[in-house]
Amino acid sequence: MSGADSLARAFHQLDDALGGAQFPLPLPGAEELRAMTVSLGHQVRDYLLPRASRLDAPLLAVVGGSTGAGKSTLVNSLLRASVTRPGVLRPTTKSPVLVCNPADEAWFRSDQVLPALVRTDTQLHDSRALHIVSFPDLKPGLALLDAPDIDSVDDANRTLARQLLLAADLWLFVTSAARYADAVPWDYLAAAAERNTVVGVIVNRCPPGAVGEVSGHLAEMLAERGLASAKLFAVVERSLPPDGMLPAGDVAGIRHWLESLAAQSEARSQVAVQTLAGSVRSIDTQLKDLGEGMARQEAAIEELREQAARAYRQSAADVSQAAGDGTMLRGEILSRWQDLVGTGEFMRTVEQRIGALRDRITGWFTGDERVQAVEVAISDNLAAVVKDAGERAAEATAVAWSHTRWGRDIIVAEPSLATASAGFDEAAAAAIRAWQSDVLQLVEEQGRGRRMRARFLALGTNAVGAALIIYVFTLTGGLTGAEVGIAGGASVLAQRLLEAVFGEDAVRKLAEQARRELEARVDGALGLELARYTEVLDSLAVEAGAAAGLEAARSSLRSAARDAFDDLTKPVGMD
Repeated sequence: MSGADSLARAFHQLDDALGGAQFPLPLPGAEELRAMTVSLGHQVRDYLLPRASRLDAPLLAVVGGSTGAGKSTLVNSLLRASVTRPGVLRPTTKSPVLVCNPADEAWFRSDQVLPALVRTDTQLHDSRALHIVSFPDLKPGLALLDAPDIDSVDDANRTLARQLLLAADLWLFVTSAARYADAVPWDYLAAAAERNTVVGVIVNRCPPGAVGEVSGHLAEMLAERGLASAKLFAVVERSLPPDGMLPAGDVAGIRHWLESLAAQSEARSQVAVQTLAGSVRSIDTQLKDLGEGMARQEAAIEELREQAARAYRQSAADVSQAAGDGTMLRGEILSRWQDLVGTGEFMRTVEQRIGALRDRITGWFTGDERVQAVEVAISDNLAAVVKDAGERAAEATAVAWSHTRWGRDIIVAEPSLATASAGFDEAAAAAIRAWQSDVLQLVEEQGRGRRMRARFLALGTNAVGAALIIYVFTLTGGLTGAEVGIAGGASVLAQRLLEAVFGEDAVRKLAEQARRELEARVDGALGLELARYTEVLDSLAVEAGAAAGLEAARSSLRSAARDAFDDLTKPVGMD
C-alpha cells in the first residue's frame, strides 16, 4: 500500500470518528468545538480525502476575499469572459461558480470534490449549489472557484466561504488598498499560514501613485504573519469599461502565475503536497482539542449519571434501613399486630405467651380479618416509605444537577425530573404488594414439610407471612429506649411464633431471604425512576469511547503522514 493510500485510509477513519464527535452539553468551549467538528468534517470530505486519493488531480484555486474586493471582476478579467456576475454575489447570489477546462470537468462534477454541494449549470440563489462552467480557454490542470464574501452579512455565505477556502489547493485572496489591514481577512490568512497553503494575494484598486507603498506595507504584514512566500500582486484602481473587465495587462502577472502552475505537473504536485501536508499538520492540534473536549463531555455526563445513581442508592439504603431497624413497628402496623396477637396477653412474658399460643394454635388466625388488617397496614406504611424515598431521590438529583449550568439546563427542559414520576406512587405500592406475595411464597415453600405442616396450616399462610414481616422489621436492630419494650416485644413474639412453626434455624434464613426480596423489589421500583435520568443522558448521543476513537484516528493519521510525506514536506512535530 502506498503512502497516499495509507493517508486516504486514515482520512476515512477520521471521517468516521468525527461522526461520533458530539458536544451536547453547554460546557465552556462546546459551541466552538461543535463548529470545529463541522469544519473538519467538510475539510476531510471536501479536500483531504479527494486530494490524498488523487495527488495528480487538477488543482482547485479558490478566489476569496471581503465584500466589494472585486473577486468576480478579477475572475472574469483573468478569463477574458463574463462567467460570473460581479456585485450580485453580495449577498443575494449565494451559489459559488467553478470554472474549469472541459478536460477537468468530470473530476469537478464528481462527488469526490465538495460532495455536499449540488452541481448546476446556472448560478442559483442557493448556498448548497455549485455552478460548474466548462471553459476551454482555461488551461487544464487548474480550476478557478469564485467564492462568497468572507464577511458577508449572510451567515450561510460566510460559512460556505470558509468551507471553500479550506477545500482549496491554493488561494487567490483578493483585498483592496482601502481594506487590506482589516481583521477579518487576516484571520483567514492566518489559517492559510497554519495550513502552509500556497497563497496569491491580490491588492485591488491601488491608487496609481501608491502601488509601491501599499505593496511594500502589505508584504511586510504578510512576512510578519508567516506568509513571506505568498505571491503578491497589485492592481491599479481605474474605471472599468462597459464589459466590466480589468485590462489584460493589469492581470497578466496573475494569469501567468496560474498558467505556469497548471502547465507543469511537477509544480502542480508540489502545490498539492505542500497544502495537503500543511493541512494534516494544522488539523492535528484541532483533533487534540476535539478529543479533550469530547472527554470532558463524557466525564460531565458520567458525573450527572453518578449523581442520579448516588441519590437513588441512598434512597434505597434509607428504605432498607427503615425496614429493618424497627422504624416500621410504630403506629398503625404495631397497633394492628397487637390487635392480632391480643393486647391482653401481650405484656406477659414471651414464654407464657408462646406456651398459651401453642395450646390454642389450631385455627387461631385462619381467616381472621385482623390478619388482613396487619397486611394492609404493612402495605400502606411501607409503600409510603418507598414513595418518600423516591421523592427525596428525585429532589436530590435535581439539586445536584442544578449545581452546573448543563445539569440545570436539563432540569429546566425536563421539569418533571425534579419530582418523582406521576405513576411512582402506584409503582411503590405495587412493589410492596409484590414483596408481600414473595413472603407468602417463601413461607409456603418452607411449610411444605410434613413435620411442620399441621402447625403451618393452623396458623394460615397470611398470618405466618405477617409474622415474618414483623420479624424482618427489626432484623438489623436500632431500637432504643421504650421502643425495645414495645416494638421489640412484638418482634420477639413474631420470632417465637415462627420458630414454633419452622424451627429456630430456619427462621433467620427466612427473614434474611425476605429482606433480600424486599431490597430487590425496592431497587426495581426506584430503578425505574432512575431510568428517567439515564434515558435523558443516553439521548444526548455521546457514544461511549468516542473520544478514544477520535484519538485512535488522530494517531493513525500521524502515522500515515510519516509514510506519505518526505522530509521536506513532513508536518512539523510528526517525527
